[in-house]
This record gives sequence, structure tokens and C-alpha cells, in this order.
Amino acid sequence: MRTELTKRIFFACITVFLLTSSLILYVMNSYLMQRNIAELKDRAVLLASAVNQYGETFLSSVKTGNGRLTLIAADGTVLFDSQLNPAHMENHSQREEFQEAVKLGEGDSERYSDSLFKKTVNYAVRLDNHQVIRVSMNQDTVFRLIISVLSPVIFIVLLMIFLSVVLAAQSSRKIMKPINLLDPENPDDRNIYDEMKPFIRRLIAQNQQIQHQMQQLQTEHRKQDDMRREFTANVSHELKTPLTSISGFAEIIRDGYVQQKDISHFADNIYREAQRLMTLVNDILKLSRLETEVIDTQEPRTSVNLLTLCQNVRERLSIHAEKNHLSFSCQGETVSITGIPRVLEEIVYNLCDNAIKYNHPGGFVHINIFQSEHHAVVQIQDNGIGIPQQDQERIFERFYRVNKSHSKEVGGTGLGLSIVKHGMALHYGQIQLESEEGKGTCIKLFFPLPN
Repeated sequence: MRTELTKRIFFACITVFLLTSSLILYVMNSYLMQRNIAELKDRAVLLASAVNQYGETFLSSVKTGNGRLTLIAADGTVLFDSQLNPAHMENHSQREEFQEAVKLGEGDSERYSDSLFKKTVNYAVRLDNHQVIRVSMNQDTVFRLIISVLSPVIFIVLLMIFLSVVLAAQSSRKIMKPINLLDPENPDDRNIYDEMKPFIRRLIAQNQQIQHQMQQLQTEHRKQDDMRREFTANVSHELKTPLTSISGFAEIIRDGYVQQKDISHFADNIYREAQRLMTLVNDILKLSRLETEVIDTQEPRTSVNLLTLCQNVRERLSIHAEKNHLSFSCQGETVSITGIPRVLEEIVYNLCDNAIKYNHPGGFVHINIFQSEHHAVVQIQDNGIGIPQQDQERIFERFYRVNKSHSKEVGGTGLGLSIVKHGMALHYGQIQLESEEGKGTCIKLFFPLPN
């Protein structure tokens, strides 16, 4: 940035120098031209007065110096010239200064002299006998003056370029010094330019926001570590219980402590514990897969008819509901959302399975699908045992059970509602729970409608 700033200051200095020099040269050139014409006028008027008094013979005695003196007849014929032979000169009747002098008494002009091969300034005065006397001189310009002193001018230009480079470097160094001393992690707007204070304040605000976000990430990381340790401990405990039972029953059979008639009973216990173990492992895998999909949702999403999906779940669980002597119905509107069919079916299945498990004989489970203003809603209602108020905030945690003894009887793993929670997060949905102990539970799932 310092190099770029130096370049910009240097070019600014050179630009100002060139513009200033051009204006000065223009003003000086205009001044010199006016001065030349004024000098010629004074000389021409003086000579005209002398010729009027002493005649044209007076001209031969006049010393012209670096000027030129010409006498022109009324018809434009050159009668006398201080530098050239009049006989060889063309008629001057068309010359601007001659025409003005004949008409107005005086006249001036600037032109390139073909005879002298120089740019000249001319001033003419009409005599009493209607002849015209003209005084000419080579035009003095600023450029001629510069050429005459070219070496000093070149030195001055080079000096100006050198000084511009030095001043640009020093200025950029001074400008950049407060910026280079600025600490991005702890910015301070007290010793900085006023123009940069809004930027510094934004930098301070961003640093504070980053620190806040870092603290939130650290807090979240600690929470995740705690949840991971808790999950590992819960998984170990949940796996240990059926494995201990299976190992104990198998050891008793192996050591021959079981009579032939009791082998079937022990084998049935081993089978039930193995099934419980398989269910637990499957739920852990489902939960792990859902957590991964929340982070990396690469599985394709399609349009899903919620009414059809819920009817499929009802058919899958109808036998389970009949065994528990429950009425199980599904009704509602045809509403479609964009989602992952496998995950959506798992959500509805787990909630309906819980509604059947934690219910009374003769109870009911109703599924209702409808559409609100911005959401598709799936409502699952039962008149089962309900959920105590103090447990309602925690039922979606992993391995959390309201009634562990009852969960063991019905084969619950404590992961079903956690699967529901992660599945809803995957679909940007929300869960609403209403439950009263002993009267039943109503869960509403809100899914955003497709645009």
C-alpha cells in the first residue's frame, strides 16, 4: 500500500507541476507578445514622426538593431527595407498590418516571414503622404527563452522530479505510520486519522462479534463434549444391561445348571435381550446417521405427500395397535412438502409407536394432516398415560425415559424422540407438545411449505 501511495503522490506532484508550468508559460507568452507589440508601436510612431518631418532619406541613417524597417507606397510597392533589396520583394498591399494602417492609421500583425524564415511581429503607421512605414521584429516567446537556457531548464525539471519522488516517499511514510502501528486485534481510534475512525469502529465491532462468536463456539464445543461423554456413558450402560443378561443366561446353560425343561425359557430370555440389543443398535445408527445428515444433507429431497406417508405408517402399525386393543385412524388434507421420505416416515412412525406403547387398552391414536398459513401440520393425538409436566422439556434428550420400568416392559430404548428431534431439524421443522398426565398427549409437527 505504501508503494502505491508513493506512486499516487508522485504523479499528483508531477501533474500539479506540469499544469502550473503550462499556465505560467501561457501567461508569460501572452505578456511577451503584448510587450513586443507595445515596443514596436512606440518605435513605429517615433519613426513615422521623423519621416513626416525629414523625409524618407532619414530612414537610411536609422540603426534598426535586431529589428527591421520597411517603407511601403500607397499601392503596396516596397520603397525601402533595412534588410532586403526592395526590387526583389513582392507587393505588400495584401498584408494585414498595411491594410489596417491605410484604413485606420495604424495596424499590427503576427505571421511567419517567408523572406526571413522566422515568425515576426509587425506594426505599421500611415504617413502624411499616405505611405506606410512598418517596423518588424522577431517574436520573443517563452519557448525561445527556454531554448536559450535549455541546460538550466533541464536541471530544474530533473530536480523537480527528484524532489517529487522524495516528498512522495516521505509523505506516504508519514501517512502510513499510524496505519502500520495499528493493532488489528486491539484497534484504537485515538491516534488515527478522522477519516479512518468509522473503519476502526467497525473493526472494533467486528472483533467484539468474533470474540463473542468464539466464546459461543467454545461453549457449544464444551456442550458437545459433555453430550458426547454422556452419550458414550449411556450407550455403554444400555448395551451392558442386555449383554450382561445374555452372558449370564448363556453361562448358566453352558455350565449345565439348567434342567432340560427350562432351556426353552432361558433361550427365550436370551432372544428377547438380543432383540432389545438389536433395536438399541439400530436406533443408535439411525440417530448417528441423522446427526450426520443435519451437517451434510446430500441425500436428495423429493416432494412427499404427508397424507399418503401417514397412511403407510398406519398400515405398518395397525397390527401392533390391534394387539393393544387401540383404535388407530388417519385423516386429513392432501398436503405435500419437500423432504427425505425415509426420514419423514421414521419421524411419524416413532411418534405413533410411542402413542401405541404408552396407551391403555380401549384407547385411541389419531393422525390428522392439515395446512396452516405457512406450514404443513401433522398432528398425532392419543389418550394414553400422558407425560408429567416436569419431564416434558427433556423427553427429546437421548436415552431419557419418563418411566424406566414401563419403558423396559414395552422395549423402549430412549432414542425414539431424539431421532424425531434430529429428523425435524433436518427438515427445518418445529415440534409442539401438549400433554397431561393420565389424559394423553398431542404432538404437532410443523413443516415449512415449499415456495
